[in-house]
Amino acid sequence: MEKELEQFRQEVERLRAGCKAGSGPFPEPLRAFAVRYLAYAQEKGETLKAVVERLGVSEPTLQAWRRGQTPGSKKTQSSEPKAAPLMPVVVRPPKPHEPSPVATTFAVVSPQGWRVEGLGLEEAAQLLRRLAC
Repeated sequence: MEKELEQFRQEVERLRAGCKAGSGPFPEPLRAFAVRYLAYAQEKGETLKAVVERLGVSEPTLQAWRRGQTPGSKKTQSSEPKAAPLMPVVVRPPKPHEPSPVATTFAVVSPQGWRVEGLGLEEAAQLLRRLAC
């Protein structure tokens, strides 16, 4: 485990060379090792502070990795709600609705006084055109 720890520290130093603190994301294998090493060290009774000093990463970073967070994420993987299963959707054409009796009949009075009742709008318009009203 100590050999892997030394390789981890060297990789951390290589990643940080020429970068601002906290600017470069750590690859998943490095994060996984750090979490495994933390569990291993804590089983032996070591403190979190001692482990982060040995690893060379910050305490908040290591805690985030332990919770399963990745760089730039705000939520933990375990607290994200599971996606609901997809449900089949059937798209059907709209049903033709039955016209109401009030909306289908009109009473139209022409300027000459012709009164047309009981016809639909299109029928009444055709009749009035034929009568030249």
